[in-house]
Amino acid sequence: TTVAIFFPIIFVPGITGTMFKELAFVVMIVLAASLFSALTLTPMLSSQIMRVPVSSGKKKGFLQKFHDYTERWFRGLENTYKNILQWALGHRKITVGIGLGVFIISLLMLQLVGTEFMPTMDQGEFMGTIELPVGTRVEATDEVMERIEEIIEKEVPEKELMFARCGISQTGMETMMGSRADTNIIMVGGKLVPKKQRKRSEREIEYLLTKKVSAIPGIRTVDFSPQDMVQQLQGSSEKPVSVEVFGDDLEKTDEVALKIKNLMSKISGITDITISREKGKPELWVKVDREKASALGLNVAQIAGTLRTKFYGSTATKFREGGKEYDVFVRLREEDRKSLADIYNTFVTSLAGKQIPISSIATIVETRGPLVLERKNQERVVYVGGALYKRSLGSVVKDIKRGLSRLKIPEGVDVKIAGSAQDQAESFRYLLTALILGIVLIYMVMAAQFESLLDPFIIMFSVPFAMTGVIWALLITGKTLNIISFIGMIMLVGIVVNNAIVLVDYTNILRARGISLKEAILTSGKRRLRPILMTALTTIFALLPLALSKGEGSEMWSTLAISVIGGLLVSTIVTLIFVPTIYSILEERIKKNNQRAKER
Repeated sequence: TTVAIFFPIIFVPGITGTMFKELAFVVMIVLAASLFSALTLTPMLSSQIMRVPVSSGKKKGFLQKFHDYTERWFRGLENTYKNILQWALGHRKITVGIGLGVFIISLLMLQLVGTEFMPTMDQGEFMGTIELPVGTRVEATDEVMERIEEIIEKEVPEKELMFARCGISQTGMETMMGSRADTNIIMVGGKLVPKKQRKRSEREIEYLLTKKVSAIPGIRTVDFSPQDMVQQLQGSSEKPVSVEVFGDDLEKTDEVALKIKNLMSKISGITDITISREKGKPELWVKVDREKASALGLNVAQIAGTLRTKFYGSTATKFREGGKEYDVFVRLREEDRKSLADIYNTFVTSLAGKQIPISSIATIVETRGPLVLERKNQERVVYVGGALYKRSLGSVVKDIKRGLSRLKIPEGVDVKIAGSAQDQAESFRYLLTALILGIVLIYMVMAAQFESLLDPFIIMFSVPFAMTGVIWALLITGKTLNIISFIGMIMLVGIVVNNAIVLVDYTNILRARGISLKEAILTSGKRRLRPILMTALTTIFALLPLALSKGEGSEMWSTLAISVIGGLLVSTIVTLIFVPTIYSILEERIKKNNQRAKER
């Protein structure tokens, strides 16, 4: 059954499949090896090692005394459980009603469980991008950077290392590596001491720095938002909360993006809100009248080349001295390239050798253009993004959707929620499909083994209540429902049915020996209490270190352990009480139907 539940994960597409495909393979291979060992090696070793103890009259040792004490305690537990089960069988309607009530309440409580794509991880580092007004000189930017360094020194005693830089190098390596770099941009970051040695989380420190740095006069934007592990793997620059604005009209999309930014700023739990398309540096557009230029024997390439050479410059020749070679860079004198009039008075040489002024063939417009025009699926797009702070992704996205429904979006502009919310919805859909397919496979395996459609149906009643345990465990611990806890739920389904299989199978064996239905259920429950508790407790104890771990990266897998532990605790109780009750109800009904059929 556990192999069956993991099998569909192999076919899950996308980043989720990439992350968990190997896990599914490993679990299935290990379980197959374990099954082979249980059927061959374990019986052989048992025959050689396990011996019936012969009483020698010697004084009992500590282990024997401990064994006797635990046996007496367990006998009492078995009798207590038998009495509870007997009451449940005598009050089946009440038992079923309590079970259904708990399940319905748990479904309602699911609304209180936060959702996100990946657990928020503390990686022990912080990184921030601070932007000043476009065109700020690097000297002024450097002064602001020094103030930011002072703030970090004062406010973050937990740091081990720190770096800060502004401007852009001659090689432009920063932009080649995907970082933003310009005279008005500051990049700061650092490494924190291990998580166990600090009281504040990485995100709390980043939130504090955002507030402190934003108070510095002249700063346009501050972004200390962290990237989750999946975004780093994908090389994505999108923030956890991201809204895409599509449209060809730059003015309309910029206007909508600004409205969305204002909307997001009013929603609690969103920080470091930015718009990907910012107005760039002042630009001069030289609009060439192509007809006039063509009539005078000029083309756009000639005009552009002349302007570039005279105002930016070009390498005219090379100068060699002492074995070294130097470029000779030529352009107009500084006093001849200061104003619009200088551009208008620039002459371009036509193919006929005539000197034609720019003023006769072009007009110049002063404007500000975007530094970057982003596209997605061949459409222009602008991203409005933000980071999360002390709120789950699911609850924040609900608030954004509610706000977007009240916004007036102009014609020709489309708005779509993307980022981690889109990844989450897609991954949940794939994993839910895998879960359903896994449950179907488990049912088919059990139906083949029991040669019955009813017994597997009874056993499957333990699955919904395992989900109940997951919901309560996540609520109590304050964890979220994410793809890691979802994998825990899938794993849980393969585990919880095993306990019910043990109980139902032994009940069928006792009934085949002629024991009455009620007596078979009571005897089976009492005799199978030990292996059921052993299975549940060994799994829980094995997962406890993972659930309680506090080191870097522990957030990722602790939700899986908590999900399995919570689901296993509840499903074990359900297996011991609810499943036998359902078994007795359905078996009696089938017996009555068979008797009526015979009477006819």
